[in-house]
Amino acid sequence: MIERLCIFTINFAFNRQSLLNFLERIIPPEVELFLFVPRECQGKYYSKRIKIIQSNANKYFCALDLRKFCKENKINRIFSMGALPQEGFLMGFASIFTKTKSLCHLVVNPFNAHKTGFNKPAIKAFFEFLLLYPMILLIDKYYIAIKDICKKTKSFFFFTKGKVEFLPYPVDSEFFKPKNKAMCKKKLGLPAKQKIILYVGRIEYEKGSDIILKLAKLKGDILFLLCGQVLDENIRKNKTENLVSLGTKKKEDLVDYYNAADLCIFPSRSEAGPSAARESMCCGTQVLLPDIIGPRMLSPPALKTKLSVSEFNKKINEFFNNSKREKEALSKELRKFVIKNYSEKECKSLYVDKLLNN
Repeated sequence: MIERLCIFTINFAFNRQSLLNFLERIIPPEVELFLFVPRECQGKYYSKRIKIIQSNANKYFCALDLRKFCKENKINRIFSMGALPQEGFLMGFASIFTKTKSLCHLVVNPFNAHKTGFNKPAIKAFFEFLLLYPMILLIDKYYIAIKDICKKTKSFFFFTKGKVEFLPYPVDSEFFKPKNKAMCKKKLGLPAKQKIILYVGRIEYEKGSDIILKLAKLKGDILFLLCGQVLDENIRKNKTENLVSLGTKKKEDLVDYYNAADLCIFPSRSEAGPSAARESMCCGTQVLLPDIIGPRMLSPPALKTKLSVSEFNKKINEFFNNSKREKEALSKELRKFVIKNYSEKECKSLYVDKLLNN
């Protein structure tokens, strides 16, 4: 077993903080843990056990500081817990020709991101995809969080046999669990008898914000709640009364929103295995996903359909036409599926083995 593990990320996200909390609980106490971040992440991450090291450089130039830190402190391995290919590229650069082994954990889908239209985010995503080629050569191990994306990556990079492996992103099933729907609605100040559809994540075109807006206009009898950062100006200017943007919510609030909702939808044009979808499923709340690489791995028991307003509308109607007994049976299947495949309990031994021993 190794002695020193350095975790690396260049951005802050709540799911990364959750992963950090998970790692500090499961990694044996004899292993010294560090978190290395650029100056943009100052004060954003917290930990009782992990020593947080902040670079004075920004996220594009912190690799030199990371390399120096790893050499001076005899770090055995660096583990990138981020989603972006450029993060793995920086980590690979920091460890090449040193005794430090680099482990990259990719939790996004690099294969569809550049297909979301000819715009600035799409162009950026395309160059991130190109970074996969040099990155896959630089790093020692390349962990993918979704099985079909892992399979596709192996076919793309057939010359790196043994480097690419599957490592699921864990869900805290002890925290995200079923609660009384009526009590959650009351706590959140939501109408007791109102049908509710929830979306959690960045609110932008890539994630299907335009589809959600059109669905809300079609279905005036349903309250659409959006939890996340609004990046789509059309949502900001929206006057539709049954579409409400709540802003970013902490996990303590999200568990109540998942339980208050009847259905969670994720009409993304590019997605991996959305953490929010699995959290919702863990609470027993059904999710509706696009039939694209990544999200489709959650179906069944999650619902999936073609990525269009009409098809999403059709599936929503079918869901609400289900009987109470059918919905209750589905709810149990959803939670059972996540616990079996993504719970922290099931993922613990995998992470310990792959980060410390493999």
